[in-house]
Amino acid sequence: MLSGALEIAVRNERSIRRGRVIAIISCAILAISLPLSAQDEPTGDAAVAVSAAGGVELHVVDMPLADVLQLLSLESERNIVASPSVKGTVTADLYDVTFDEALHAILATNGAGFRTVGKFIYINTKEELEKLSVVKSEKSVTRVFHLNYIASKDAQGYITPLLDEGEEVSVSPEPSESLESEATDGGGQSYAGSDFIIVTASVATLDRIDKLIREVDIRPRQVLVEATILRAALTDQNSLGVDFSIVGGVDLEMLGAVSNGIQDITLGSLPQNRFEAMNAIATTDFISTLPDGGMTFGVIKDNVAVFLRALEQVTDTTVLANPKILAVNRQKGQVIVGRRDGFLTTTVTQTQSIQTVKFLETGTQLVFRPFIGNDGWVRVELHPEDSVGFVNAQGLPSEQTTEVTTNVMVRDNETILIGGLFREVTTDSRSQVPGLGNAPGIGQLFRANDETTSREEVIILLTIHIVKDQDRYADASREVWEDVERVRAGLRRGMLSVGRNRLAQTHFQKAIAARRAGDSDLALWHLDFALRNNGRLLPAIRMKEDILQKREWEDDGTAARSMIHKLIAQERGYPMSQFGRPDSLGIAPKDQQGGGDD
Repeated sequence: MLSGALEIAVRNERSIRRGRVIAIISCAILAISLPLSAQDEPTGDAAVAVSAAGGVELHVVDMPLADVLQLLSLESERNIVASPSVKGTVTADLYDVTFDEALHAILATNGAGFRTVGKFIYINTKEELEKLSVVKSEKSVTRVFHLNYIASKDAQGYITPLLDEGEEVSVSPEPSESLESEATDGGGQSYAGSDFIIVTASVATLDRIDKLIREVDIRPRQVLVEATILRAALTDQNSLGVDFSIVGGVDLEMLGAVSNGIQDITLGSLPQNRFEAMNAIATTDFISTLPDGGMTFGVIKDNVAVFLRALEQVTDTTVLANPKILAVNRQKGQVIVGRRDGFLTTTVTQTQSIQTVKFLETGTQLVFRPFIGNDGWVRVELHPEDSVGFVNAQGLPSEQTTEVTTNVMVRDNETILIGGLFREVTTDSRSQVPGLGNAPGIGQLFRANDETTSREEVIILLTIHIVKDQDRYADASREVWEDVERVRAGLRRGMLSVGRNRLAQTHFQKAIAARRAGDSDLALWHLDFALRNNGRLLPAIRMKEDILQKREWEDDGTAARSMIHKLIAQERGYPMSQFGRPDSLGIAPKDQQGGGDD
C-alpha cells in the first residue's frame, strides 16, 4: 500500500513539472509570435507570483529586466525605481524565495544592485552604487548639538530643510508639563537635561546646521513692564433744609420737656389738667430728608419751632496701583495683587450633576506678552485691570472693574496712555410743600435741597523698558532686597525691649562686642542668654560652636544615629568621633563633617 502511494505521488509530481514546462514553452512561443509593440509590455501575471507570506516564485526566459522589475513591483506592491542605466534580460526559475533574494538574483546577473531608502527601492548599476557609497561615507558623521534657549522641536523644524537625502535628525524629549500654579506631577523619570539634537549628515551639512544654530540659539531679550493705574473718585454733596413746626395751645413751660439737645426735642407727658385746652401741631419735616451731620440750628419761641440743617460733604478717593514685572520676549507675564474668592458652579447633565469651584480674582492685575523688535520698538499685547468684587450669600460673584485689553506699539523707555475714562454724575433733588416751596423769598422755608456731584477718573499708563544690561538690573534688585532687609531689621528694633526676640538680638550684639574684645567667657554668657530666648538664632549658634570648637548638635546620640555615623566614617575611610570633638581637633572641614543633618 505504501509503495503504491509513493508511485502515485511521484507520477503526480512529474506531471506537474511537465505542465509547468509546457506552460513556460507556451509563454515563450506566444512572446515570439506577438508584434514588437506587444513584446515591450510585461508578459502577464503567470511569470511572477508573490504569496501572502511574502514568498516569490518567478519563471521568465530572456525577459527584459525592466519588465521583470515592473512585474515584481505590481505583485509585491512595492515602490521600485530603476536608473536609466540599468539594462539587460532575465532568464530564471525561482521557487519560494524572499523578495530581497529574488531582486538580488535578477540584478546580479546584469551588473546592478539596489538600495532601500524609506518606502522606495532604488535600482542602480554597480558603478552608480560605488559613487553613492562614497557619498554615503561622507554623510556618516554624527554630531550632537546642545541647545540653550530654543526647544529641540523648534530646532528640528529649522534644520530639516537643510538635510539631504538619507540624512537624519533626532531630538531630545519634551518636558512633561508646563509650569502650573499647583504642582501635581513631580516629573518621575522624565528627561532632566538640557535640550539637544542629534544630526547624522555630511560634514558640509553639519557646518551649515552649526552656523544656523549659532544664529538662532541666542539668549532671548527681556522687557520690564511698568503699569500705572490711577483711579480717582470725588463726591461733592450739598444739603439745606428747614423743619418748621407750629405748636398750638400748649404751654411749653408746663410740659416739663426732656431733651438731649435743642436740635432733638423730646417732650414729656402732657399734664392731665391741660387736655381740655386746644392742642395742634404743624410740621414740614424737611430736615428729616437730609443726611446726618453738618450744622443744625434750632429756635423755639412760644408756639413756634424752627430747625435749620446745612451739610456739605466732600469725599476724595485716590487709588494708585503700580505693578512691575520682568518677562522674556514673546512669553506671557502676569502679576496679581489682590484676592481670590471661591464660588461653586453646577453643571447638570442627563445622568449627573457636577459641582466645581471657580475663583473670582479681584485687585490689581497685569497680563501681557511682549514682542521686542530690533529697532527699539516693542509690540505688546496687554490687559491691565483694577477691580473689586465679592461673592454674596447665595454664592453669586459680583465685580466692579476697570480694565483695558489692547495691542500697542511702544518705544523703549517711553510712557504712553493706553486707557482713560472721565465720568461725572450730578444729582439735584428737592422736596417742598406744593405752592409755598416756589414762593419767592419765603419759599426756602418750605423746601429742602440735596445736590450731589460724583466725578470718577481712571488713567492707565504703560512704560516699557528693554533690558540691555542684565547685570545692572541684578544689582538694582540686590539693592532693593537689602533695603527690605533693613526695613525688617528696623521693625525688629522697634519692638519692645522685653520681648524674647528683642532680648535675643540685644545679647547677640553684646556677644559680638565681647568676642572682639577678647572676652570669650562673657561672649558665651551673652550667647547662652540669647539662645534661651531664641533657640533658632543661627548666627549665635555658629559663634558658640566656633568658640567651643565643637558642634552641640552632635551630642544627641541615638542608636540609629550612632550606626549611621559609623557607616559614614567607614565609607569615607577616616576615623570619626561619635559625639562632640576634642578641643584640639576643632571643627572638621565641611566635606568631612558627619553625624549630623548637613
